[in-house]
Amino acid sequence: MKDSKADFAALLAASGMDYRRGFNPGEEVRATVVSTKGHYVVIDVGAKDEGVVPKEEFILEDGTLRAQEGERVKVWFVGMRQGNLLFTARNKATGRGDAALQQAFEAGTPIDGLVKGEVKGGYEVEVAGQRAFCPYSQMDLHRGKEPAEYIGTKQTFLISEYGEDDRGSNLIVSRRALLERERDAKKGALLAELAEGQVREGVVTRVMDFGVFVDLGGAEGLVPTRELSWDRGAKAEDLAKPGDTVEVLVQRFDPVTERISLSLRALRQNPWEAFAAQYRVGDVLNAKIVRITTFGAFAQLTPGVDGLLSNGRLAALAKGRRIASAHEVVEEGQTLEVKIESIDADEHKIALKPVTAEEPAKDAPANDPDSDPSAWIRANRAKNAGLGNNPFAGLDL
Repeated sequence: MKDSKADFAALLAASGMDYRRGFNPGEEVRATVVSTKGHYVVIDVGAKDEGVVPKEEFILEDGTLRAQEGERVKVWFVGMRQGNLLFTARNKATGRGDAALQQAFEAGTPIDGLVKGEVKGGYEVEVAGQRAFCPYSQMDLHRGKEPAEYIGTKQTFLISEYGEDDRGSNLIVSRRALLERERDAKKGALLAELAEGQVREGVVTRVMDFGVFVDLGGAEGLVPTRELSWDRGAKAEDLAKPGDTVEVLVQRFDPVTERISLSLRALRQNPWEAFAAQYRVGDVLNAKIVRITTFGAFAQLTPGVDGLLSNGRLAALAKGRRIASAHEVVEEGQTLEVKIESIDADEHKIALKPVTAEEPAKDAPANDPDSDPSAWIRANRAKNAGLGNNPFAGLDL
Protein backbone atom coordinates (compact mmCIF):
# COMPACT_ATOMS: atom_id res chain seq x y z
CA MET A 1 0.00 0.00 0.00
CA LYS A 2 2.86 2.35 0.86
CA ASP A 3 4.51 1.61 -2.44
CA SER A 4 1.35 2.40 -4.37
CA LYS A 5 0.98 5.73 -2.57
CA ALA A 6 4.61 6.53 -3.24
CA ASP A 7 4.19 5.63 -6.89
CA PHE A 8 1.08 7.83 -7.10
CA ALA A 9 2.92 10.76 -5.51
CA ALA A 10 5.82 10.29 -7.91
CA LEU A 11 3.38 10.18 -10.82
CA LEU A 12 1.81 13.47 -9.71
CA ALA A 13 5.24 15.10 -9.34
CA ALA A 14 6.27 13.88 -12.78
CA SER A 15 3.09 15.26 -14.32
CA GLY A 16 3.95 18.72 -13.02
CA MET A 17 0.76 19.02 -10.92
CA ASP A 18 1.21 21.39 -7.99
CA TYR A 19 -1.13 20.75 -5.07
CA ARG A 20 -1.88 23.17 -2.25
CA ARG A 21 -0.83 22.03 1.21
CA GLY A 22 -2.97 24.46 3.19
CA PHE A 23 -5.06 27.62 3.24
CA ASN A 24 -5.27 30.71 5.41
CA PRO A 25 -8.58 31.54 7.12
CA GLY A 26 -10.54 33.93 4.94
CA GLU A 27 -8.39 33.19 1.88
CA GLU A 28 -10.22 33.52 -1.44
CA VAL A 29 -10.00 30.43 -3.66
CA ARG A 30 -11.21 29.62 -7.18
CA ALA A 31 -12.71 26.11 -7.19
CA THR A 32 -14.52 23.69 -9.48
CA VAL A 33 -17.78 22.04 -8.39
CA VAL A 34 -17.34 18.26 -8.29
CA SER A 35 -20.66 17.14 -6.80
CA THR A 36 -23.90 18.72 -5.52
CA LYS A 37 -25.34 15.61 -3.91
CA GLY A 38 -26.06 15.47 -0.20
CA HIS A 39 -25.90 18.35 2.28
CA TYR A 40 -22.61 19.75 0.96
CA VAL A 41 -21.31 20.92 -2.39
CA VAL A 42 -18.00 19.16 -3.00
CA ILE A 43 -15.36 21.30 -4.72
CA ASP A 44 -11.89 20.83 -6.19
CA VAL A 45 -9.67 23.48 -4.63
CA GLY A 46 -6.33 22.33 -6.07
CA ALA A 47 -5.38 20.43 -2.92
CA LYS A 48 -4.89 16.72 -2.33
CA ASP A 49 -8.22 16.71 -0.50
CA GLU A 50 -11.45 18.12 -1.83
CA GLY A 51 -13.27 20.94 -0.07
CA VAL A 52 -16.89 21.21 1.01
CA VAL A 53 -19.37 24.09 1.19
CA PRO A 54 -22.75 23.94 2.98
CA LYS A 55 -25.28 23.40 0.22
CA GLU A 56 -27.69 26.05 1.53
CA GLU A 57 -25.14 28.73 0.67
CA PHE A 58 -25.66 28.00 -3.03
CA ILE A 59 -29.49 27.92 -2.88
CA LEU A 60 -31.21 31.01 -4.31
CA GLU A 61 -34.39 32.58 -2.95
CA ASP A 62 -36.51 30.68 -5.47
CA GLY A 63 -35.03 27.38 -4.25
CA THR A 64 -32.82 26.67 -7.25
CA LEU A 65 -29.18 25.64 -6.88
CA ARG A 66 -26.80 28.17 -8.42
CA ALA A 67 -23.82 25.80 -8.48
CA GLN A 68 -23.64 23.06 -11.12
CA GLU A 69 -21.11 20.28 -11.55
CA GLY A 70 -18.08 21.49 -13.54
CA GLU A 71 -18.82 25.16 -12.79
CA ARG A 72 -16.09 27.46 -11.47
CA VAL A 73 -17.02 29.20 -8.21
CA LYS A 74 -15.40 31.62 -5.79
CA VAL A 75 -15.18 30.49 -2.16
CA TRP A 76 -13.40 31.45 1.07
CA PHE A 77 -11.60 29.10 3.42
CA VAL A 78 -13.13 28.72 6.90
CA GLY A 79 -11.05 25.98 8.49
CA MET A 80 -10.96 22.25 9.17
CA ARG A 81 -14.20 20.61 10.22
CA GLN A 82 -14.12 16.90 11.11
CA GLY A 83 -11.12 16.38 8.85
CA ASN A 84 -12.64 18.23 5.89
CA LEU A 85 -11.54 21.49 4.24
CA LEU A 86 -14.54 23.72 4.95
CA PHE A 87 -15.22 26.70 2.70
CA THR A 88 -17.94 29.32 2.50
CA ALA A 89 -19.53 30.86 -0.58
CA ARG A 90 -20.34 34.04 1.35
CA ASN A 91 -17.60 36.64 1.28
CA LYS A 92 -19.05 38.39 4.31
CA ALA A 93 -20.54 37.22 7.56
CA THR A 94 -24.20 38.21 7.76
CA GLY A 95 -26.84 38.38 10.45
CA ARG A 96 -26.85 39.72 13.99
CA GLY A 97 -25.69 38.54 17.37
CA ASP A 98 -23.02 36.21 18.65
CA ALA A 99 -23.51 33.59 15.92
CA ALA A 100 -22.58 36.05 13.15
CA LEU A 101 -19.62 37.35 15.14
CA GLN A 102 -18.42 33.85 15.95
CA GLN A 103 -18.62 32.87 12.28
CA ALA A 104 -16.72 35.97 11.13
CA PHE A 105 -14.02 35.56 13.79
CA GLU A 106 -13.38 31.84 13.31
CA ALA A 107 -13.54 31.90 9.50
CA GLY A 108 -11.65 35.17 9.10
CA THR A 109 -14.44 36.46 6.88
CA PRO A 110 -15.19 40.19 6.60
CA ILE A 111 -18.17 41.70 8.35
CA ASP A 112 -19.87 45.05 7.75
CA GLY A 113 -19.95 47.66 10.46
CA LEU A 114 -21.18 51.20 11.04
CA VAL A 115 -18.68 53.70 12.45
CA LYS A 116 -20.75 55.31 15.21
CA GLY A 117 -18.31 57.80 16.66
CA GLU A 118 -14.87 58.63 17.98
CA VAL A 119 -13.72 57.34 21.37
CA LYS A 120 -10.40 57.39 23.21
CA GLY A 121 -7.77 55.76 20.98
CA GLY A 122 -10.07 54.99 18.06
CA TYR A 123 -13.65 54.49 16.94
CA GLU A 124 -16.85 52.92 18.21
CA VAL A 125 -18.17 50.53 15.55
CA GLU A 126 -21.47 48.65 15.49
CA VAL A 127 -21.14 45.15 14.02
CA ALA A 128 -23.89 42.51 14.02
CA GLY A 129 -25.83 44.67 16.46
CA GLN A 130 -23.02 44.84 18.98
CA ARG A 131 -20.52 47.49 20.02
CA ALA A 132 -16.92 47.01 18.83
CA PHE A 133 -13.73 49.03 19.01
CA CYS A 134 -11.41 49.90 16.11
CA PRO A 135 -8.08 51.57 17.03
CA TYR A 136 -7.02 54.58 14.96
CA SER A 137 -4.10 52.61 13.53
CA GLN A 138 -6.45 49.87 12.29
CA MET A 139 -8.88 52.01 10.32
CA ASP A 140 -6.73 52.44 7.21
CA LEU A 141 -3.42 51.50 5.63
CA HIS A 142 -2.13 55.02 6.26
CA ARG A 143 -3.22 58.08 8.16
CA GLY A 144 -4.55 60.33 5.42
CA LYS A 145 -8.11 61.22 6.39
CA GLU A 146 -9.37 63.13 9.38
CA PRO A 147 -11.16 60.91 11.95
CA ALA A 148 -14.44 62.74 11.36
CA GLU A 149 -14.49 61.55 7.74
CA TYR A 150 -15.13 57.95 8.86
CA ILE A 151 -17.90 58.69 11.33
CA GLY A 152 -21.33 57.72 10.04
CA THR A 153 -19.94 55.57 7.22
CA LYS A 154 -20.34 51.85 6.64
CA GLN A 155 -17.05 49.98 6.38
CA THR A 156 -15.98 46.35 6.18
CA PHE A 157 -13.82 44.87 8.93
CA LEU A 158 -12.11 41.71 10.14
CA ILE A 159 -12.62 40.70 13.76
CA SER A 160 -9.17 40.60 15.36
CA GLU A 161 -10.29 39.83 18.93
CA TYR A 162 -13.53 38.25 20.14
CA GLY A 163 -14.51 36.88 23.52
CA GLU A 164 -14.50 37.77 27.19
CA ASP A 165 -11.73 39.06 29.40
CA ASP A 166 -11.41 40.61 32.88
CA ARG A 167 -13.10 43.75 31.63
CA GLY A 168 -16.05 41.93 30.09
CA SER A 169 -16.93 41.59 26.41
CA ASN A 170 -13.93 42.09 24.13
CA LEU A 171 -14.69 42.82 20.49
CA ILE A 172 -11.96 44.51 18.43
CA VAL A 173 -12.16 44.98 14.67
CA SER A 174 -9.67 46.04 12.01
CA ARG A 175 -10.28 47.51 8.60
CA ARG A 176 -6.55 47.75 7.98
CA ALA A 177 -6.10 43.96 8.28
CA LEU A 178 -8.67 43.48 5.53
CA LEU A 179 -7.03 46.10 3.32
CA GLU A 180 -3.63 44.46 3.87
CA ARG A 181 -5.06 41.08 2.92
CA GLU A 182 -6.52 42.55 -0.27
CA ARG A 183 -3.23 44.30 -1.03
CA ASP A 184 -1.26 41.08 -0.53
CA ALA A 185 -3.64 39.31 -2.90
CA LYS A 186 -2.87 41.93 -5.54
CA LYS A 187 0.89 41.93 -4.95
CA GLY A 188 1.67 38.90 -7.09
CA ALA A 189 -0.25 40.25 -10.07
CA LEU A 190 1.37 43.68 -9.70
CA LEU A 191 4.94 42.35 -9.53
CA ALA A 192 4.27 40.04 -12.49
CA GLU A 193 3.39 42.96 -14.77
CA LEU A 194 5.61 45.68 -13.27
CA ALA A 195 8.41 46.92 -15.56
CA GLU A 196 10.87 49.78 -15.69
CA GLY A 197 9.61 52.75 -17.68
CA GLN A 198 5.97 52.28 -16.70
CA VAL A 199 3.88 55.17 -15.41
CA ARG A 200 1.82 54.08 -12.39
CA GLU A 201 -0.69 55.68 -10.06
CA GLY A 202 -0.17 55.16 -6.35
CA VAL A 203 -0.96 56.45 -2.88
CA VAL A 204 1.61 58.08 -0.60
CA THR A 205 1.94 55.99 2.57
CA ARG A 206 4.96 57.50 4.37
CA VAL A 207 7.03 60.67 4.10
CA MET A 208 10.63 60.35 5.33
CA ASP A 209 13.71 62.59 5.28
CA PHE A 210 15.21 60.48 2.48
CA GLY A 211 12.10 60.21 0.32
CA VAL A 212 8.47 59.18 -0.03
CA PHE A 213 6.96 55.68 -0.04
CA VAL A 214 4.16 55.06 -2.53
CA ASP A 215 1.77 52.07 -2.55
CA LEU A 216 1.28 50.96 -6.14
CA GLY A 217 -1.58 48.64 -5.28
CA GLY A 218 0.03 45.65 -3.61
CA ALA A 219 3.66 46.73 -3.22
CA GLU A 220 5.45 49.88 -2.09
CA GLY A 221 8.11 51.78 -3.98
CA LEU A 222 10.42 54.59 -2.86
CA VAL A 223 10.71 58.02 -4.44
CA PRO A 224 14.15 59.26 -3.27
CA THR A 225 14.32 62.92 -2.31
CA ARG A 226 16.30 63.80 -5.45
CA GLU A 227 13.49 62.32 -7.59
CA LEU A 228 10.70 64.30 -5.95
CA SER A 229 11.32 67.60 -7.70
CA TRP A 230 13.74 69.37 -10.03
CA ASP A 231 14.07 71.96 -7.27
CA ARG A 232 17.09 70.74 -5.29
CA GLY A 233 16.07 72.77 -2.26
CA ALA A 234 12.60 71.25 -1.98
CA LYS A 235 11.78 69.13 1.09
CA ALA A 236 9.78 65.91 1.01
CA GLU A 237 7.23 67.10 3.56
CA ASP A 238 6.48 70.14 1.40
CA LEU A 239 5.79 68.04 -1.69
CA ALA A 240 3.69 65.11 -0.47
CA LYS A 241 1.66 63.86 2.47
CA PRO A 242 0.17 60.45 3.36
CA GLY A 243 -3.00 59.78 1.42
CA ASP A 244 -2.01 61.80 -1.66
CA THR A 245 -2.65 60.12 -5.01
CA VAL A 246 0.34 60.58 -7.34
CA GLU A 247 1.59 59.48 -10.74
CA VAL A 248 5.12 58.06 -10.73
CA LEU A 249 7.61 56.61 -13.18
CA VAL A 250 9.07 53.18 -12.40
CA GLN A 251 12.80 53.85 -12.75
CA ARG A 252 14.21 50.58 -11.40
CA PHE A 253 12.64 47.28 -10.39
CA ASP A 254 14.44 44.24 -8.99
CA PRO A 255 12.08 41.23 -9.13
CA VAL A 256 14.38 39.24 -6.82
CA THR A 257 14.50 41.70 -3.91
CA GLU A 258 11.18 43.31 -4.97
CA ARG A 259 12.77 46.75 -4.54
CA ILE A 260 11.05 49.44 -6.57
CA SER A 261 12.57 52.86 -7.25
CA LEU A 262 10.20 55.58 -8.44
CA SER A 263 10.37 59.16 -9.69
CA LEU A 264 7.94 62.06 -9.56
CA ARG A 265 10.09 64.65 -11.28
CA ALA A 266 10.70 62.49 -14.36
CA LEU A 267 7.06 63.06 -15.34
CA ARG A 268 7.45 66.82 -15.15
CA GLN A 269 9.22 69.09 -17.60
CA ASN A 270 12.91 69.50 -16.93
CA PRO A 271 13.21 73.21 -16.02
CA TRP A 272 16.73 73.30 -17.50
CA GLU A 273 15.27 72.73 -20.97
CA ALA A 274 12.95 75.71 -20.60
CA PHE A 275 15.75 77.85 -19.15
CA ALA A 276 18.17 77.05 -21.99
CA ALA A 277 15.51 77.99 -24.52
CA GLN A 278 14.85 81.37 -22.90
CA TYR A 279 18.17 82.66 -21.55
CA ARG A 280 21.66 83.24 -22.97
CA VAL A 281 25.12 84.19 -21.68
CA GLY A 282 25.13 87.92 -20.84
CA ASP A 283 21.47 88.06 -19.81
CA VAL A 284 20.72 89.94 -16.59
CA LEU A 285 17.96 88.81 -14.22
CA ASN A 286 16.96 88.81 -10.59
CA ALA A 287 17.96 85.76 -8.55
CA LYS A 288 17.26 84.58 -5.03
CA ILE A 289 20.09 83.32 -2.81
CA VAL A 290 19.02 79.80 -1.77
CA ARG A 291 22.21 78.20 -0.45
CA ILE A 292 25.61 79.36 0.81
CA THR A 293 28.68 77.13 0.68
CA THR A 294 32.36 77.48 1.46
CA PHE A 295 33.14 78.43 -2.15
CA GLY A 296 30.24 80.76 -2.90
CA ALA A 297 26.46 81.09 -3.02
CA PHE A 298 23.82 79.42 -5.17
CA ALA A 299 21.07 81.64 -6.53
CA GLN A 300 17.76 80.41 -7.96
CA LEU A 301 17.19 81.86 -11.41
CA THR A 302 13.91 80.04 -12.12
CA PRO A 303 12.22 77.23 -10.12
CA GLY A 304 14.54 74.22 -10.38
CA VAL A 305 17.48 76.12 -11.92
CA ASP A 306 20.29 77.52 -9.77
CA GLY A 307 23.50 79.33 -10.67
CA LEU A 308 26.75 79.82 -8.74
CA LEU A 309 28.16 83.11 -7.54
CA SER A 310 31.75 82.25 -6.56
CA ASN A 311 33.44 83.99 -3.64
CA GLY A 312 35.72 85.69 -6.14
CA ARG A 313 32.73 87.16 -7.98
CA LEU A 314 30.96 88.10 -4.76
CA ALA A 315 34.05 90.12 -3.74
CA ALA A 316 32.71 92.81 -6.09
CA LEU A 317 30.01 93.47 -3.48
CA ALA A 318 32.79 94.18 -0.97
CA LYS A 319 34.38 96.74 -3.31
CA GLY A 320 36.94 94.22 -4.51
CA ARG A 321 38.09 93.20 -1.05
CA ARG A 322 38.77 89.50 -0.76
CA ILE A 323 36.15 87.68 1.31
CA ALA A 324 36.53 84.48 3.33
CA SER A 325 32.86 83.54 3.04
CA ALA A 326 29.82 84.50 0.99
CA HIS A 327 28.07 85.17 4.31
CA GLU A 328 30.04 88.44 4.46
CA VAL A 329 28.12 89.97 1.55
CA VAL A 330 24.88 87.96 0.99
CA GLU A 331 22.35 85.98 2.99
CA GLU A 332 19.83 83.26 2.15
CA GLY A 333 16.53 84.65 0.89
CA GLN A 334 18.14 87.82 -0.47
CA THR A 335 17.29 88.86 -4.04
CA LEU A 336 20.22 89.97 -6.21
CA GLU A 337 20.60 91.20 -9.77
CA VAL A 338 23.04 88.92 -11.59
CA LYS A 339 24.52 88.39 -15.03
CA ILE A 340 24.95 84.99 -16.64
CA GLU A 341 28.63 84.35 -17.42
CA SER A 342 28.42 80.78 -18.68
CA ILE A 343 25.91 77.95 -19.15
CA ASP A 344 26.78 74.25 -19.20
CA ALA A 345 23.43 72.67 -20.08
CA ASP A 346 24.80 69.12 -20.05
CA GLU A 347 26.23 69.39 -16.54
CA HIS A 348 23.46 71.72 -15.31
CA LYS A 349 25.95 74.37 -14.22
CA ILE A 350 25.64 78.13 -14.54
CA ALA A 351 28.26 80.72 -13.51
CA LEU A 352 26.97 84.11 -12.36
CA LYS A 353 28.37 87.47 -11.31
CA PRO A 354 26.68 90.42 -9.57
CA VAL A 355 25.81 93.18 -12.01
CA THR A 356 27.60 95.59 -9.69
CA ALA A 357 30.92 93.98 -10.69
CA GLU A 358 33.03 96.28 -12.81
CA GLU A 359 33.58 95.09 -16.38
CA PRO A 360 37.29 94.89 -17.36
CA ALA A 361 38.58 97.04 -20.18
CA LYS A 362 38.39 95.26 -23.55
CA ASP A 363 42.09 95.87 -24.31
CA ALA A 364 43.33 94.72 -20.89
CA PRO A 365 43.57 91.19 -19.44
CA ALA A 366 40.79 90.16 -17.08
CA ASN A 367 43.39 89.61 -14.30
CA ASP A 368 40.84 87.55 -12.37
CA PRO A 369 41.99 84.27 -10.80
CA ASP A 370 38.39 83.04 -10.53
CA SER A 371 37.68 83.21 -14.24
CA ASP A 372 41.08 82.32 -15.81
CA PRO A 373 44.03 81.55 -13.49
CA SER A 374 46.48 81.05 -16.40
CA ALA A 375 45.69 84.47 -17.88
CA TRP A 376 46.03 86.05 -14.45
CA ILE A 377 49.53 84.55 -13.99
CA ARG A 378 50.65 85.59 -17.49
CA ALA A 379 49.33 89.11 -17.00
CA ASN A 380 51.15 89.63 -13.72
CA ARG A 381 54.36 88.16 -15.10
CA ALA A 382 54.29 90.63 -17.99
CA LYS A 383 53.50 93.51 -15.69
CA ASN A 384 56.35 92.65 -13.35
CA ALA A 385 59.07 92.08 -15.96
CA GLY A 386 62.32 93.86 -15.03
CA LEU A 387 61.39 94.27 -11.35
CA GLY A 388 64.29 92.19 -10.13
CA ASN A 389 64.48 88.80 -8.50
CA ASN A 390 61.58 89.38 -6.07
CA PRO A 391 58.84 87.15 -7.51
CA PHE A 392 56.14 88.98 -5.55
CA ALA A 393 57.20 92.56 -6.34
CA GLY A 394 54.46 94.49 -8.05
CA LEU A 395 51.87 91.71 -7.87
CA ASP A 396 48.30 92.85 -7.36
CA LEU A 397 47.78 90.90 -4.07
